[in-house]
Amino acid sequence: MFRACAFFAAALFLTIAPASVDARRHPSPLNVGTATIDGHRVQYVIAQLDRVQVHAALGGDYVGQTAWLADIAKSDHAIAAINGGYFECYRPLARKNLDQTTIVNGSMVFKGDVGSVLYFDRDNHASIERVPLRIRGSLDGSIAYPNDWYAYWINRLPGPTGDTITIFTRAWGPSTGLTGGPQVQVTDGYVTAIDDGPTAIPNDGYVIYFRGEERVAAHFRVGRRVGYAVTAPDGSALGDFAHAQQAIGGGPQVLVEGEIQADPTAEGFTDPKIFRSGKRSIVGVSQDQSEVILAVADCALDECARIMRSLGAYDAMELDGGASTGLWANGKYVVSPGRQINNALVLTR
Repeated sequence: MFRACAFFAAALFLTIAPASVDARRHPSPLNVGTATIDGHRVQYVIAQLDRVQVHAALGGDYVGQTAWLADIAKSDHAIAAINGGYFECYRPLARKNLDQTTIVNGSMVFKGDVGSVLYFDRDNHASIERVPLRIRGSLDGSIAYPNDWYAYWINRLPGPTGDTITIFTRAWGPSTGLTGGPQVQVTDGYVTAIDDGPTAIPNDGYVIYFRGEERVAAHFRVGRRVGYAVTAPDGSALGDFAHAQQAIGGGPQVLVEGEIQADPTAEGFTDPKIFRSGKRSIVGVSQDQSEVILAVADCALDECARIMRSLGAYDAMELDGGASTGLWANGKYVVSPGRQINNALVLTR
């Protein structure tokens, strides 16, 4: 019995382990393959972080636009790409909101409050964390009442009802395109206009859109100095996350420092699809920060964790799944998606 178990373990190791080992010896920066792990067929790309650059990418020129994963990859001259975090894919509008925090080239293009974030600093050092955020604003340099203000979102298309305060940056486009409340144009740190209709978004500024929240909106006047900061919920600094150059949201985390950990409820998820088995994209990073691992499998959360650990990940999290699931490498699909997406993780040379 022992010899049979030992033989099975050895065979399993030969099936799985070379994925992460071979990536370090591979002449290409990518190791692209298929493996059977714990009975699951897994397609993967393992990239050497000292030979690639990692970027968060949008589905178009502006936040909320969608495109096929291959088109996003080709537009960014990528050598590999995987679909990103969750988004409002069923919303019957041209702009489909992201659900999670996204940073592109050092600029926060969307602020979310659900799930975790994979982020990279200037040195390609990666972290996966749950990063709750708060947007806190000031007038004339003061954060004391009545000069304090806040925003719910950055670059989120409002729903048909409900109060909101949303900051729109140039990542949204040249104009807010919105009606339904006062819009405060801020240029180079000062209020330059207040309108009730679609408002131009300055290259060196932003627009604050109000619906409801009249008490807060009433404090803004042309000429006042305006600022805002994204902080932790208690107002403290963001630590390492403050240095993120590229970030893509997802979750829940399934591996934390090599240990299986998946708690969707604690990360704010309520959609039943997150909790059950299904086709999933997964991303992870090796303990020594030498590899980023992209994978697709049909599995439950704990099974995803074991798969990623077998591929060499030390930390890992889920990305969007279902029809969004897609993996692209070396000019072609490894896994073809079933719909267009509005964010992706891409690797370039």
